[in-house]
Amino acid sequence: MRKHFCFLLLSVFIFSKPLSAQYRDSVPPGKEYYRYLGIQANLLVQQFISFNSNSSINTNPFVFSYVKSHAKTGKGFVFGTGFAANSSATNDGVSQVETQNVNVAFRLGVEQKYLQNERFIPFWGVELGFGAVYSKISSRLSQTFPTVGNTVETTRAFFGPAFRGGLNYALSKHIQIGTEFFFNMQIASTVTSRGFFSTSGSATPFNIGFQAPTALYLIFRY
Repeated sequence: MRKHFCFLLLSVFIFSKPLSAQYRDSVPPGKEYYRYLGIQANLLVQQFISFNSNSSINTNPFVFSYVKSHAKTGKGFVFGTGFAANSSATNDGVSQVETQNVNVAFRLGVEQKYLQNERFIPFWGVELGFGAVYSKISSRLSQTFPTVGNTVETTRAFFGPAFRGGLNYALSKHIQIGTEFFFNMQIASTVTSRGFFSTSGSATPFNIGFQAPTALYLIFRY
């Protein structure tokens, strides 16, 4: 992880130029579109800077983003995705509990950027988000056969529109950092299975949520 962070710092050094208060970029001749490749940098930053060891990790599901924006009008297309998988196990001598979680999310939409050649670049967009979340919890008493226990599996699929906004800060012509917030309205379907003989399902017609601008993105523009 430290090697990756050092590589990012080296990239900033290579592509950056001395910053000034009167920063202003210019559109290269013949340049019709800007492309922005972004990745969440929260986990990298937490490897070196931690003000609170108990602080929660950002929950923005979109780890990677790609934006193609018109160099003059700022209108463009945005795509984002994220994937996470983790598992844990506990054993207190009486019972054993194993937990597995997998989630994947995508978003597609349009975006409007302003002042693309200035230091601060605000933007907003409208998009469609969709994805799925899977959870499995297995528990059994210690010192028994593995088949004696209980397993609960939950699968949740969702999709719906979202309004997004945010701000990028240009470190150089190619390197930026940024953050974003978004409101979403999701329709979700959840299926829960407890063993082979008990299955239940439910649907959420409208689930309105808000994602605060806690994700820090490292962005490469070309």
